[in-house]
Amino acid sequence: MKTILKLFPVFLLSVSFAISAQAQKQDYKVVDASAKRMPEWVNAVERDYLNVTATAGDIEEAKAAVIENVKKQIAQSIATRIVAESNLSTSAIQTGDSFNKTQSLESSILSRTAKLPFIGEISLSKASDYYWEKRYYRSSGRYEYFYAVKYPFSEFEMKKLVTEYQEHDKELNDRIAEYQSNIDFIASIEEIGETLNSLRVFLSEFDTQDPRYNLVQGIANRYRQLYDQITVDWFQEKKGVAVVNLSLAGRNISTSQRPQVKSNCASQISTSYIGNSLVIEYNDEYCYDDDQNWLEVRFRAGNKYITEKIYFRNNVDISLTGIVSDASTGQPVAYARITLIPGGKTVTTSRNGLYVFNDLPSGNYSLQATAHGYLASETAAQVHSGSTTRTDISIMPDGTAGKEQHTATQQQKEEPAVTGKPAVQSQEPDPGPDPLNTVRNGLAAYFRFNNTTRSEVSAIQGNPVNAPQYTTDSKDGTQAIAVSSIDGSQLSFPKQLIAYPSGNYSITFWMKGFSNGHIWSFANGNYNQNYPKLVISEGKFRLYNFRFDRKSFNHPDLDYGWHFIAITMRTADGRHIASLYIDGVLTDSIQLDGTSQEAATKFLLGGASESGDNAIDACFDNLRVYSSRALSDQEVARIYMSEK
Repeated sequence: MKTILKLFPVFLLSVSFAISAQAQKQDYKVVDASAKRMPEWVNAVERDYLNVTATAGDIEEAKAAVIENVKKQIAQSIATRIVAESNLSTSAIQTGDSFNKTQSLESSILSRTAKLPFIGEISLSKASDYYWEKRYYRSSGRYEYFYAVKYPFSEFEMKKLVTEYQEHDKELNDRIAEYQSNIDFIASIEEIGETLNSLRVFLSEFDTQDPRYNLVQGIANRYRQLYDQITVDWFQEKKGVAVVNLSLAGRNISTSQRPQVKSNCASQISTSYIGNSLVIEYNDEYCYDDDQNWLEVRFRAGNKYITEKIYFRNNVDISLTGIVSDASTGQPVAYARITLIPGGKTVTTSRNGLYVFNDLPSGNYSLQATAHGYLASETAAQVHSGSTTRTDISIMPDGTAGKEQHTATQQQKEEPAVTGKPAVQSQEPDPGPDPLNTVRNGLAAYFRFNNTTRSEVSAIQGNPVNAPQYTTDSKDGTQAIAVSSIDGSQLSFPKQLIAYPSGNYSITFWMKGFSNGHIWSFANGNYNQNYPKLVISEGKFRLYNFRFDRKSFNHPDLDYGWHFIAITMRTADGRHIASLYIDGVLTDSIQLDGTSQEAATKFLLGGASESGDNAIDACFDNLRVYSSRALSDQEVARIYMSEK
């Protein structure tokens, strides 16, 4: 009796389930079917088959739904297998717990699996069996079609699909790597646009849960930023002729477009291409006998324009010109120094390797070319007054320099920087003759001040205030910008150049003339607010991080000559550490109380600050702004070595 009492509740429970299932089953009536009896495989599990069902309002919708469910089950099976077999893929998703990682990865795999060729070939004609019913539901008074298929899907096919997926996935990774590497080898404006269109299509390969989705978006943003980094190089080849080249990261690039060209005085303007160079010919009959004549050239770059003014003379006599190139590669050598003998005149090549000497007397000359990382070369040239002589120069890379540096690097050990010692004892390999390629990470603006106040890595343009002057008295033999305390001349850059709050940034520049006064600062639009700012007070560099947070650096007295100055700000663990480097050497570090919290509207170089600091007498050259990071000791030293 006790046993019966124990079993009786279980019996009642079983009966209640059976009645419930029967009631649920009897909620509809089968009014039509493809067979007298439902096959046993419906809703069963069989090896090497997928038994899948679907319901819909009509038979065709039910067929489409069941095929879609087959595709989903196959994709889910592949996703489950890949997740189980791939620890590497799972670890690629960094957020959430292990379950969420797996779920996110499966979602990503499902979206890409659906694009495999095998999935697209799934159809009812390949099913081993099928069964359908037309059902009438009493409770709702509706008719529905129930459709079931028995679809072959073996372990062999599973492995084949997993392999196909993994190969396709590798192709995606290879394409990402290709996009990343090609960004440094863009050859034309049009190539940027074509690549962006290709990336737009490529992005659709990835589910938003896939970490590579954001990676591809980031690559596309880097390509868009290339438009801002394109610069215009030009020179006046002779009277009535100017030559224009486009540069990107120190390399010449081309374009198939004819730019818009206008002038304040020239007429009969025509353009043509010789290689990558745009040749502009014009009539300067009604132009002035000074440097106020200009041509404005305008190129389209994506949805932006690149505009440059070319100032020319109508009485110029270009005596000697040519290209300095690498003897081993044939590529132009930027910023090579060319010395004319006799006479001692010196010029520096542009980014496209071009040099020009004007107004030379007739005679025989020698041209001596020198560049960092190259052996000196000397070439003869004969000049005839009133005509232009073209003399190209090839210089040979100094093959011993790299070996000596590599040996020195191997022998030296890493040491933490010590105040008063050189910032780095071991150097990375030679970055090349163009300092623009030195420490590019985080570089928001770079101004060489070679007859322009435009940044070479963005579209930022400085506005002259009280007419600062260009001077050839510079450290690298090109040009620098000179500001005066008499007229308060300065440059105003109408953009925020560092990220706010300004917890991490770096500003480097060459400076000559160390009178007391305002060097640089950020203004936020409110009167009497310039923070952060750097001034010289009582012969010492002083940094203001906000109104009542100011400290002086300790450093030796500086002479009037050119010196390389770097200020870095690093914020970590609530501490704000500013460091001063002079000529590549860490000189002093100070701790400040906080950082400016207000976003800046402009950056000022030289002149009087809006918060009342006196204007300064100084020359500035090669101004760099790193918007959101503090340079390391090694990076400061690399910049100094590349520019000195």
